[in-house]
Amino acid sequence: MCMFMISCKKNDPIAELGDTNNEFASQLRVTYNNTKPAIGDTLIVSASTWQRDDKFQKVAIYETLVESFGIDMTLTNGTRVLTTTADESTIMVVDTISNKNVLLEVQAADLDKYWVTSSNNYVVNYSYMVKVKDGKYANDITLIDKISEANFGSLKSILSYSISKSDYLLLFASAPATDFSTSGAYVLSTAGMTNLKQNLTRAKLKTIVKAIKKIASYNLTIDVASVTPTNTTTAATRTFDIKL
Repeated sequence: MCMFMISCKKNDPIAELGDTNNEFASQLRVTYNNTKPAIGDTLIVSASTWQRDDKFQKVAIYETLVESFGIDMTLTNGTRVLTTTADESTIMVVDTISNKNVLLEVQAADLDKYWVTSSNNYVVNYSYMVKVKDGKYANDITLIDKISEANFGSLKSILSYSISKSDYLLLFASAPATDFSTSGAYVLSTAGMTNLKQNLTRAKLKTIVKAIKKIASYNLTIDVASVTPTNTTTAATRTFDIKL
């Protein structure tokens, strides 16, 4: 989070020029009521800003929301595939749900509504409800259709090491005995693992999925920008990690 704190009157000089356009940059301080928000919380963004000549174009607040998730899948006869744990991730899908989406824009003509005499600056507050939002991947069996070929290949590879004999036979009813291991830690032999990786389709897998869900987290970034008429911009950014 970027902070600039200077005590001043509304039009007192501040000896800081913007990087471009030969115009004094505005000053900006952004605070939040919660540094570790969870789903269901209201995150209050409070942006305090002022500028030497009291020249503004707008104050804007933006949202970028990125979902990262693994898969927890259970098959008809109890085989479970968990691609993400606290220690490692074998499959991690990243979905950008929103990219610098405008939450609030206050134009210069409306800024006087936000003037706070006691602190000699403009204070723009925004209440952001932290909630689950839909992206490209629904939290249901359509995950199998939506994940990439590379991720589906990884899912099949993981499954080849963990599938039970009864679930394998649901997929390949006429599988020969040579598809199964007679010793060792895995149900399938090398031949069985190869068969599953090469011949298991998304449609076939879906027929024996009992339950599937995402193991997900959100990466929420709030950007605040205070902009002068010549587009000299002072910005502050804060990112929050949110477990679902």
